Amino acid sequence: MAKPAKHNQEWTKSEVTLLREMYRKKVLHREIAARLKRTLNAVESKAMELGISSRRKKAK
Repeated sequence: MAKPAKHNQEWTKSEVTLLREMYRKKVLHREIAARLKRTLNAVESKAMELGISSRRKKAK
């Protein structure tokens, strides 16, 4: 299985901004991950780090 395009790369300011906007719009994690070319785990981890993950529940 190929690694995501941004494996082990720092998040840019524009990626963090987009992550925040997509969370605010309640976009599903898998859609956020696809748009940012990150794994689900990376998206969830960054959201927790930013303190925005507690605002919503994960889609099942």
